[in-house]
Amino acid sequence: MKLEKYEREKKTKFETFNDGVCRIYKLENTAEPGLMPHLEPTLYKKMNFEYKTIGVKRNYEALQAMVKLDEMISIMLDRGVSTQDIVVIEDVQYKIKQVQHKKDTYPETSLLSLQKLEENYDSLSI
Repeated sequence: MKLEKYEREKKTKFETFNDGVCRIYKLENTAEPGLMPHLEPTLYKKMNFEYKTIGVKRNYEALQAMVKLDEMISIMLDRGVSTQDIVVIEDVQYKIKQVQHKKDTYPETSLLSLQKLEENYDSLSI
């Protein structure tokens, strides 16, 4: 049993989140009931992150789905983050195109594939 734990820990990749702080926003409908939806971003969390390399395979698969990935970051595991959220890094706004939760790292991480927004939310331009 102890040997299995040692082997598992030996294969675990240690993650650091020292590239900066990102802000994650949830989009919420602020329209009155019965009116056309109006999505407004509200701050969910501020989290440290680490930039990751977008691999050739991931980039090729994204292009096949007609998606251009601009950045990929790693954050501490958070199952509340979804593809409906917005990420802001240094006043650049990104749409989350894919979320992957990784359990083979220490600490466990969420890997976010990001695409720059073509039209920014004015309320986030601070």
